[in-house]
Amino acid sequence: MENRFKVAVALFLCLTIILTGCGEQTITGRAVEEEKTKIGAILMLTGPVGTSWGEYSLKGIELAIKEVNAKGGIDGKKLELVVEDNRGDNPKVAISAFHKLVSEDKVTVIIGPNWSPSGLALAPLVDDKKVVMVSPSLGVADFNEHSDYIFNLWPHDVSITDELAKHVYNEGHRRVAVLGSLQVWEMQQAERFKKTFEKIGGEVVSFQLPNPEDRELRAEAAKIKASDAEAVVFTNMGKEGLSAKRIRESGVDIPFFSILLDDEQLRAAEGALEGAIVVTSFTPTKRFVEKFRQEYGEEPLTTSDTAYDSVMLIAKAMKATGSTDAEKIQDHINSLKTFSGASGHFVFDEKGGVNKPFALKQVRDGVVIEI
Repeated sequence: MENRFKVAVALFLCLTIILTGCGEQTITGRAVEEEKTKIGAILMLTGPVGTSWGEYSLKGIELAIKEVNAKGGIDGKKLELVVEDNRGDNPKVAISAFHKLVSEDKVTVIIGPNWSPSGLALAPLVDDKKVVMVSPSLGVADFNEHSDYIFNLWPHDVSITDELAKHVYNEGHRRVAVLGSLQVWEMQQAERFKKTFEKIGGEVVSFQLPNPEDRELRAEAAKIKASDAEAVVFTNMGKEGLSAKRIRESGVDIPFFSILLDDEQLRAAEGALEGAIVVTSFTPTKRFVEKFRQEYGEEPLTTSDTAYDSVMLIAKAMKATGSTDAEKIQDHINSLKTFSGASGHFVFDEKGGVNKPFALKQVRDGVVIEI
């Protein structure tokens, strides 16, 4: 009897030690499962346009999470990414993805989305649910200024649009054609370019905002040819390649300028964008480029660096506050004045947006290089 009592006491003590040693772990069934901190993401991973933005955002996010976890995670908890695809830039899909991440996955932080339509659709929901959202590439002020819980690590593109207008004018072009679309970001940039260019003395002789679903753009190319413009400015993100191809096919051989440009559009242009001047906020540091090459065996593309910085900014806030609570995280980020990371050094504008130097680049031999 005495022996049985001793065995029972020993088993009790062993069980107590095991349970105490689990700390932040949760016993589920037979295995001990490590508790993690979830981060959500809504990215353009499939769809008709812009998939490289989502793909390279994901690579930047995963690289950052790998580094954070290699250093022990956040307060001993590893970061776990839950990714949702908004299929190009579909606001309805983005809304469904948001509800899934918040209600089912219980995330308090979401990285994304990539483009404006989805972002503007999500902004009221973010404010209602009090979830922190950080976009690596949504350069529209209406997004981040909607809520204290929303942040933009991509500068507002109207600022670089102003710089492009000045650059085109300083290059000696006085009569230009502007081709955007009715998509909110593309229309906003087209209107801003026109306003700034005309203010400094230039003339916009062709201003076109076709339906963003237009797959032909032949009529627009014909109008640009008839306008006798000296240069063409593209603000139709995702269609620059087709636009350039159509204009060249119509027999027009004048300089091209673009606000942002990605590899998908270079391929679609089939050489028509050669020599085009691009203004962009994609300014990755050399150190980040080297890390990205080492990890993936290729060059980083637009949003790789800012997506990486989104994770690092969130991790910094979680460490500083010792919490994953959205209110504490947004309070900390809103208190920051500056941040230096993979995308360079930027300054917060006190409304969830950032400012940093832009870069002028040019398409040479089918590659966008800095000039």
